[in-house]
Amino acid sequence: MIDDAVLKQLAPRLFKSHAVLKVRYRDLDTFRHVNNSVYPSYMEFGRLDYMHRFLKDTIDWKERGFILGTNHIVHLAPLFLFDEVHIYTGVGKIGNKSVTFVSLITNGEGVPVSVGYSRLVAFNFITNRSIPVPDEWKKVFLQKDEAILKLLDGQGFNY
Repeated sequence: MIDDAVLKQLAPRLFKSHAVLKVRYRDLDTFRHVNNSVYPSYMEFGRLDYMHRFLKDTIDWKERGFILGTNHIVHLAPLFLFDEVHIYTGVGKIGNKSVTFVSLITNGEGVPVSVGYSRLVAFNFITNRSIPVPDEWKKVFLQKDEAILKLLDGQGFNY
């Protein structure tokens, strides 16, 4: 688990991956702000953008990729209809069979609205089993996310 105070130290300048989308009407709840259940899908959008951009064809989603193990989100401020959603994504921990992606979400003015992480398990979809994180993926993570990995080093991950 990453300490929430450390998560709040994440800043856009630390990330190499940045995706943008707009809040949709269906994202809202009765209070007219983005419902808390939508933030995991924003984080997923950021992770998939990261993987598409940096891992490219090293992931063949018919053979191997990731499955979600855990999500943890700290909500800091609301998002509203038509707000720009800026999703910054990077890797905060590389385990033997899992990778922890961290996310910083801001609005269009750069105000942090949430921080969090998702632990993903490397998975072979043909054998239906977890696999060690492939070396070519680790190489990309170490190259792209050195600053984030240093910030989160020693954060008590238990896997």
